[in-house]
Amino acid sequence: MKDALIRAAKSVKVPEAMVPKRVLISLGRSLNRAKIMFTAKEWIGIFSVFGLFLFVLGALIHSLLAGLALYLVTQTAMISIPKVIANKRKKAIVEVLPDVLHHMSVSMRTGLVLEAVIQEIAEADYGPLSEEFQQVIFELKKGLPTKEALLAFALRMESKEIERAIRLLLEGVESGGPIADVLDEVSEDIRAVRLVKRERKSMTAQQVSFLALASIVAAPFVIGVVAILPQIMTSATGEVEEAGLPVEELNAIVRLLSFYVVAQAVSASVMMGVVMYGDIKRGLKFAIPLAAAAFGVFTLVKTFLPKFVGII
Repeated sequence: MKDALIRAAKSVKVPEAMVPKRVLISLGRSLNRAKIMFTAKEWIGIFSVFGLFLFVLGALIHSLLAGLALYLVTQTAMISIPKVIANKRKKAIVEVLPDVLHHMSVSMRTGLVLEAVIQEIAEADYGPLSEEFQQVIFELKKGLPTKEALLAFALRMESKEIERAIRLLLEGVESGGPIADVLDEVSEDIRAVRLVKRERKSMTAQQVSFLALASIVAAPFVIGVVAILPQIMTSATGEVEEAGLPVEELNAIVRLLSFYVVAQAVSASVMMGVVMYGDIKRGLKFAIPLAAAAFGVFTLVKTFLPKFVGII
């Protein structure tokens, strides 16, 4: 059953002419890093069909805007799922990298050549890293030089720590120096850098928590309360026509408040990136979940608070 579903999914392909080549290449790399066994054309085709289905369903049940929102969610998932899985694999690989480097140094001190050490790591239980070394072994059997196979692995991971370790290893091999000593030094260096990162994370946890809570709870709640003020004014003064309230102007302000909720959540994500990593771009990965959560709280407050306090 599972194989039949996979074959059916693989049969759904988007025409290559409909997608820019650079998008296919970038998505293909993400799928490869995530070990997702679909091509970029198949992956885009699957999510396009699923997105169109949700668009029609949302449009029929609610509105065109709801259908469009569901379609955009599927397209976001199409891009983000491979990246999330790939980053999770990379994190697992970097986590065991110092231990693997130490293992390699011990094995090389016993007299094993580099290819035999790679085979040993591939057969060990180091999770995704052993799987990647199995790929290296496969490429070596196809005739690819050891240097190119290891560099391909490092570039595939898109990790500075992994690339640095591999390049130092290859430099030691080419120069004929004490490779085992180099591996031990790199291993200790990675452990030290990781310790610094953990200390920085613990020191910034309070600031990041404050930014997150302020952007997805406090600010949306307060702005949601402000957004129901027109309903409060109408309830207190009677009918809209008799009260002479500027309804259109008030509704325009409420729409602006909706935009502000999303904008402040995105701004908070940028600040979180600066606090946690010292990099604005790395904070943008929090933008979509923070914005969605903030807008959700704002909508809940605006929708249910008037009923709760008995305004309507």
